[in-house]
Amino acid sequence: MCSIYEKTVTQDYCSLLADKIAVAGFYVAVPDFFYGDPYVVNPERPLQAWIKDHGTDKGFDDAKPVIQDLKSKGISAIGAVGFCWGAKVVVQLAKCEFIQAAVMSHPSFVTPDDINWVEVPIAILGAEKERKI
Repeated sequence: MCSIYEKTVTQDYCSLLADKIAVAGFYVAVPDFFYGDPYVVNPERPLQAWIKDHGTDKGFDDAKPVIQDLKSKGISAIGAVGFCWGAKVVVQLAKCEFIQAAVMSHPSFVTPDDINWVEVPIAILGAEKERKI
């Protein structure tokens, strides 16, 4: 689960991280939960309008078949990494034990109550003055 922005350092970091994990011998999936429509700064389509079409609840629902597909391949332990928007999706997966480990970086839309319900090991990588959580 990556950042909502079309081309950012976070997107590049997501690709680099996925590659690094794969090189270490793990199976990696990076689904496009935005279906080719990442957020692009545009005054005619502000972030809140984009979010209506790309809510984290939809991301959570879209992640379930990906996880099922991984399990059908015999993968029994699944971890998820979420940046920005993806952090909320990851925490939702962690609350329902769809995954066995979770990592969030610069989490957006995540509340302290979300964290209270997490059932798996989780790493939260926020900035020193992260205000979103």
